[in-house]
Amino acid sequence: MKTDSSALNRWRIARRITLGAIVVAGTMTTAAAIAQRVAEHPCSMSQRANVQSYYSYSGIGVELTQDGSDFVVARVFPGSPADGKLFPGAVLLTVDGESPDHMRQWTNLIRGEQGTPVELEVVYPCSGHDTVVLERAVVRLRY
Repeated sequence: MKTDSSALNRWRIARRITLGAIVVAGTMTTAAAIAQRVAEHPCSMSQRANVQSYYSYSGIGVELTQDGSDFVVARVFPGSPADGKLFPGAVLLTVDGESPDHMRQWTNLIRGEQGTPVELEVVYPCSGHDTVVLERAVVRLRY
């Protein structure tokens, strides 16, 4: 019986490819199983990262910016005490009757214990003067 050498070579190549595919599939399955067990573990990094991806503070939920000597509401965070009561572009005049000179002073006066009121006097460039009383709450920001 005569053997066709090209058929034998094709069979050897097919066997190598098949065995290689089995090894790769086994390796990937094992890696996926290990990754899933690590992710489900109570001390895993992925779960700790989710917990640490929030910044919380007690305040009204606005981002301030400084424009020359004016302190301006740049953004109002959705769901915060300021949502729907203050709007971007509002120039802050006073907080609880005080008119701070520095950004740090503004943020210290605006922030405070949850449930306490804060009174802001603001002016809007196109609609005039307003006084807003807000109740501080815990604001959670995802970063």
